[in-house]
Amino acid sequence: MSLRGSLTDYGDAQRWRHSSRRSENLPELHLTVSTRSTPCSPEHGDKATMKSLRARFKKSESQDWSKNDEKLLQAVDYNDAERVTTLLVRKGLIPTKLDSEGKSAFHLAATRGNVDCLEVMLAHGVDAMTKDSSGYNALHLSAKHGHPQCVSKLLQASCPVDVTDSCGRTALHHAAVSGCISCSEILCDFKASLNIRDKDGSTPLLLAAKMSHSELCRYLLHRGASVNSRDQQGRTALMLACEHGSVETVEVLIHAGARVTTVDAMGHDAIHYSTATGNALIQHYLQDAAQCRSWASEESSMDQVSQTSSTSQPLSKDKNSTPRKRKAPPPPQSALNQEDRDAYEEIVRLRQERAQFLQKIRSLEQQQEKQKQKWERQEMEDGSLRSMEKQVKDLQKQLAEREGEKTHLGKEVEALRSRLSSLENEKENTSYDIDTLQDEEGDLLEFPGAEVLLSKKTMSLSTEELLATLQGQVQTLTLQNKELQEKIQILENYERDESDLDPSGDFIPVLLYDSLQAEFERLKGQHADAQAMLQTLEGGKTSGAAGQPDTGATLEQLKAKYEAKIRTLEEALRKAGKGQAGAEEEGGTGRERGDGDEGLRAAAGSALAKELAQTQEKYEAALAEVQRLREQIQLGILSVEDQEGTEAADSSRSELETVRVALHKAQEDLRAKERRVKDLEEHLESRAGAASPTRSMGETEANLSQSLEEAAKEKAALLERCRRAEAAVEELRRNVEEKSRDFQRAVGPADGRRLEEENQELQQQLGELMRQHGEVKAQLGQLREALARKDQELGALKEQLAAKPISLQEHEDVVDRLSTSLAHANHQLQELRVEHSTSQRALVQLQRDADGARRDSVPRGEHIRTTAALEGSLQEIMGRAQQLERELAAKGKETAQLRGELASAREGTVTRAEHERVRSGLQAEVTALSQKLSELGRKHEKTCAEVFQVQREALFMKSEKHAAEAQLAAVEKQLQSLRAESQRVQELHCHIEDSARLVKDKDRKITELSKEVFKLKEALNGLSELPTKAGALPKAQQGQLEAGVLQGRIKALEEQLTDMERHHSKVVSLYRGHLLYAVQGHMDEDVQRLLGQILKMQRLQEQGR
Repeated sequence: MSLRGSLTDYGDAQRWRHSSRRSENLPELHLTVSTRSTPCSPEHGDKATMKSLRARFKKSESQDWSKNDEKLLQAVDYNDAERVTTLLVRKGLIPTKLDSEGKSAFHLAATRGNVDCLEVMLAHGVDAMTKDSSGYNALHLSAKHGHPQCVSKLLQASCPVDVTDSCGRTALHHAAVSGCISCSEILCDFKASLNIRDKDGSTPLLLAAKMSHSELCRYLLHRGASVNSRDQQGRTALMLACEHGSVETVEVLIHAGARVTTVDAMGHDAIHYSTATGNALIQHYLQDAAQCRSWASEESSMDQVSQTSSTSQPLSKDKNSTPRKRKAPPPPQSALNQEDRDAYEEIVRLRQERAQFLQKIRSLEQQQEKQKQKWERQEMEDGSLRSMEKQVKDLQKQLAEREGEKTHLGKEVEALRSRLSSLENEKENTSYDIDTLQDEEGDLLEFPGAEVLLSKKTMSLSTEELLATLQGQVQTLTLQNKELQEKIQILENYERDESDLDPSGDFIPVLLYDSLQAEFERLKGQHADAQAMLQTLEGGKTSGAAGQPDTGATLEQLKAKYEAKIRTLEEALRKAGKGQAGAEEEGGTGRERGDGDEGLRAAAGSALAKELAQTQEKYEAALAEVQRLREQIQLGILSVEDQEGTEAADSSRSELETVRVALHKAQEDLRAKERRVKDLEEHLESRAGAASPTRSMGETEANLSQSLEEAAKEKAALLERCRRAEAAVEELRRNVEEKSRDFQRAVGPADGRRLEEENQELQQQLGELMRQHGEVKAQLGQLREALARKDQELGALKEQLAAKPISLQEHEDVVDRLSTSLAHANHQLQELRVEHSTSQRALVQLQRDADGARRDSVPRGEHIRTTAALEGSLQEIMGRAQQLERELAAKGKETAQLRGELASAREGTVTRAEHERVRSGLQAEVTALSQKLSELGRKHEKTCAEVFQVQREALFMKSEKHAAEAQLAAVEKQLQSLRAESQRVQELHCHIEDSARLVKDKDRKITELSKEVFKLKEALNGLSELPTKAGALPKAQQGQLEAGVLQGRIKALEEQLTDMERHHSKVVSLYRGHLLYAVQGHMDEDVQRLLGQILKMQRLQEQGR
């Protein structure tokens, strides 16, 4: 279209816009211009001009776009058919009005597939041919987006099915691009053109092949699409499918008869396009198709040559002799090539099946590789033979299933063989010999190749091949099953040999090898650490004896330290309780390997528990000593308060000196006892470090429980002492208050004020001491609560220890912690001793100060009360000394017990040489176990490989079984078809026999007629030779008349004879041809119906006779 035509259309459009129907016809005018502009053609001359015109149209149309139109568009977008109806009825809107983007409500409904809205618009008289700004009408948009219901509605609304868009494409082109088979079926039902081309020369089949829609290609070819059509570049559908690598599409096109050797405009064929994609399967299909095409062309040329040679031979016929056998006409060309065509189709089908099997084999190999990797990961995680046993059991189950399937398949094969044998017998019974049939008929036709076509070999060739294939597959499956049984027997023998091994004492399972080796290394490390720690402790004790520790540690620090120590012990016991389960599992192995080491750890644990009990006793003794010093300090303060109110200082000095001597004596006795206890502890520690006891885990538990009971007893004694100390403090506080009141009554007013001031100072000091006492009391309460909790926890731990044994690992950890806490406790004990010596020096200094104050002035009454108080304190100290003596006796008993334990421990000590011998034996066992482990690993790998091979063969057996089942189903179908054909052949054979009988009857009648004719000729000749003398004229005329009549009858009979022979030859040739078609497996339905009618009529005739 030229620019003038475009401007003319534009002027018409402008005039229409100013008319009364401008809103109604604007889209049509716009679409007219857009269709004429051909946007798909890149070489259009007026492209820029048409773009400007389109922009002007859009600008003008957007001005007429209202809110109601927008509402209609939204209603269609939400598929609200009722609202669309309301807007169309009340507002009078036009559904085909285009917005600024070039779309309308009608086109939007077709695009979205809103059938209800589309029906409403079509009911209101919308023009279905209206196009949008892209040149698409509603039918194009529905087919493009795959909405078959919308396509059906638009076609029912009289929308042309082959209308094109701006690119020359129909709705069927768009359906082919989208791959919608439903839309394509509807369009084809409405007589859509299958081979119509767009502006690029593409047909719907080309577009479907380009988009790799194989099912749609199959449907279009079934409806009659041209498989070898080309586009403007000379490309066929097969080339496009090869270019895009669609195997299914290539297979469909090759089956439909696509030519492989066709080239495009560039001289490239389909094989060139397949090599570009690199798909081996497509190349294989193309090569097979090319070979089959070459074979078919050669055979067709040979058939044509044979036909020309056979038709060139003249046919001779002797009219004077009797009828002889006549040559049969050559069979049609399709009948001669039918066997080759069947063979070619069978070859193509087998190749397709082989390609499918190859794909299945690849997928199965990939699955097998994934399964193999999964099994390898599981075996690496498990590291046991249980998975192998499970696999063997599973394989045995699978083998049993395969054997069942094999037996079932064998039964099916036997049934198939019986069916085939019966079918062959039937065919042998129903088949006939051509020579015998010719002898019986006498006039049937014969032609070259008839015996081959009617023979049993030709009919049952494919069946025998299939049977041989099935037999080969059954034999292969049988051999594979035998191999599987042999492999599984080998695995079972291997497992039986492993189970029959005599479990000796030096044999350790493979599962425990790694754990045993790790445990052995860990025990060696712990043993070395324990020796180093004991050496460090001995060195620390010797160095501690040489030097003096620092002083100044307070009670709070000691309490915090001992609480930390108790916490560490509780954590160790808690961990021991948690590790009991693991100890029960590994108890057997640990007891077999490390009885000596357990004995060492058990003895060390008991020694450490006793040392812990001794440390707690020392801590309690230190607390009692501190409390005693506090009481002495309070007594000293009281004596300072009373120094100015007394007069008999000289008499009390002797008593104080006596008390002091007794106190020093008690302190010296206490120091001697502590030194004795310390010597015994050092002696026990040296003996415990040198010895290596071999007591069992039960003895260790008994010692630990005994130490826990002793700790509980000592805690109870500590609580009792704390209560006594509190009662003594309360009594001293009451005595101080009474003394202060008596002293105020005894002194005068002046001295009273001075004493009052001093008393205030002393009261402040006393308040400070009482505050400290309160803090100590609060701490004591906290300690009581902590001790109560610890008592509960110790009781629970004692029950746990009594119920379950402690594992070796946890026991060693507890021993390590206890040794560490023992060293810490010894250090704290040294600090307590230093603090005790410091407090004693402070007490001596305070006593000196008190003596100096008493020398100045001491009142008698206060002296008497002080003497009574000191006597009470002396009695209390004596009671404490007796208690300490009892405790010392208990310590002596414990020392004797420890000595007995030490003697028993010496009996169970092991020398270093024996230890080295045991270690070398263990090392030899480790090397032997490592060798066994490597050997078992090799066996395991070999077994895994065999298992994988068995599984792979099982997969192959399964695939072959499916293939055999598919072939069996195909054979059954072929058997059914052959049975039907055999029935038809039997009916035809009966009909041919009947026709032969009829022919014989006709031949007999013909011979009789010929004899009569011969007799008539003789009679006529005899009549012609008789002399006619008298009355010759009338007799001659009568004889001539009779001869003419006889000659006419003879001619009529000869004509009837020739007609009957001709009809007979036609019938025989027709029956012969149909018989050959039936034997080859091809018969038209009309012929079959006619033969059936003939047989039915013949039966009726026989019944009528």
